[in-house]
Amino acid sequence: MDLEMSKTQDALRLMREKGLTPYAAAKEAGITPTTLYAAIKREEAKGTMAACPCCGSLVQAEKIDRSVLKGE
Repeated sequence: MDLEMSKTQDALRLMREKGLTPYAAAKEAGITPTTLYAAIKREEAKGTMAACPCCGSLVQAEKIDRSVLKGE
């Protein structure tokens, strides 16, 4: 059985690993940005992805070191 990622999962990977914007990642993966934004919302709800408090880009939640942020 070949375990391939869905196009949506591939777009999420492109965002995490290559730092692509949601629009660019969706375009490269062959899905609509709307589909990717819905997946991002689901990932945020699960707590696996979060917006970087410095720049606002989406990153894996566990990579955010809140101890170095002012006022956190």
